[in-house]
Amino acid sequence: MRHKIRLEGVVTPEAVREQYVYVPFEMPAGARRLDVNYHYENQVQGAQETHPGNNIDIGVFDARGADFLTGGFRGWSGGARTAFFVEPRAATPGYLRGPLQPGEWTIVFGCSKIDDPTVRWRVNIEVEVDVLAPPQETSGVPLPGGEKRPVVAGGSDGAGGRWYRGDLHAHSEHSDGANTVDEIIDYTRRVGLDYFALTDHNTISHWDDLARLNTGAAPLLIAGEEITMYGGHANVWGLDGWIDFRGSDSEKVQRLVEDANRRGSMFSINHPDSPIPWLHPSVQSYQAVEVWNAPWRWFNEPALERWVAHLRGGQRMVAVGGSDSHCVPPAKMTQPNGPGEPCSWVYVEGPLSERGVLDAVAAGHVFISEAPAGPFLELRADADGDGVFEALPGDRIDAPADRAVRFHVTYRGPEGKHIRLIGREGLVREITPETEEHDSEFDLRLEGKGYLRAEVRGFRGRPDRGEVVHALTNPIYWGAW
Repeated sequence: MRHKIRLEGVVTPEAVREQYVYVPFEMPAGARRLDVNYHYENQVQGAQETHPGNNIDIGVFDARGADFLTGGFRGWSGGARTAFFVEPRAATPGYLRGPLQPGEWTIVFGCSKIDDPTVRWRVNIEVEVDVLAPPQETSGVPLPGGEKRPVVAGGSDGAGGRWYRGDLHAHSEHSDGANTVDEIIDYTRRVGLDYFALTDHNTISHWDDLARLNTGAAPLLIAGEEITMYGGHANVWGLDGWIDFRGSDSEKVQRLVEDANRRGSMFSINHPDSPIPWLHPSVQSYQAVEVWNAPWRWFNEPALERWVAHLRGGQRMVAVGGSDSHCVPPAKMTQPNGPGEPCSWVYVEGPLSERGVLDAVAAGHVFISEAPAGPFLELRADADGDGVFEALPGDRIDAPADRAVRFHVTYRGPEGKHIRLIGREGLVREITPETEEHDSEFDLRLEGKGYLRAEVRGFRGRPDRGEVVHALTNPIYWGAW
């Protein structure tokens, strides 16, 4: 039999300050399928940052409750869908399959933009109920979140102690992407990525597909989630399960960071100067910031400046990149870039593994280039003067009092670009390679608390718009960081 529920109400601009609206409903015993669709007035058409109208996102929590950090999350589609279903063994992408346990469930509205004085909404719920089914029929299907995902120990037989190419930020049909996970992974293999993190918005429903496809062939697949808040976005990698996204104020965002750290995962601020900027300057203890999102000119220069301001202020912070890809062929290409553009290269000691990639990122052993094919840019230092350039970007070296430290820069890319070595006080030196393969060494006397990083710039497409960044490294540090 079909059990129908109709919920109606209004929201006002006050909801944007509260951000989330909770609408409970009762899940009857014997439920075998949940279908939900919703409607609200004057939905914004186009980007909500630049178009008038209202935006109300949607998700659902089950009978375990909707409490912050500990709720029984069952799915989120944001504004990407107007309808979804959940069954014990299947669900709409973005939602978690599993038992429909009886009790109070909760529809969650995310109110990011309310232009009208009042906005009427309607939710239609249909529950397929088998009143004759025994209560234990679905006991073999565990509740989502009941078992923690083990962090992947391996995934490649590749040799360790080298640079690996990857992408730390992309989306599939499980949030607002255009492709299946299979299509995206096939694309990453064709472009030669060694590792790949899929980070759908506010959900982990894509993790099952990643587990199925993580067979040992490249790329190593890393389970992630993009925490998509109305005051900024962040990626979390290496999670053991879903992490909450309802960071409605800085206090809650700080708790999210601490929750991620407690669970052994990494928290990275995404595109902090995009149309949805990072609005939580007081939040601390995250590990990385995305200074390069999609093609360089898309909001990346201010993100780079923000990162540099942290460095000059004496705060060590790891810079990463992410394509933020939402489409690959055969889907319609609504972006100019795909996975790996930009490419985050990480130096992993030992076999390639999820833990190895995340440890490399945490250590700052990262440089970013515009594509998997390069440019390749490496900065090293010989801290002890033995002729071995053992220090990588992200490392801290001791500044010798009696001599300068020798640095080595390696560049593989188009000739005519400018390699700039940049310290805490600004430009240290500039190199313009005349060939596509360049290696050079130079000495630098280290004083106080400082750093050195490398950056490759040049013209592309529209010289009147100035140079773009083709590659950049994290710093090598010295002094009391």
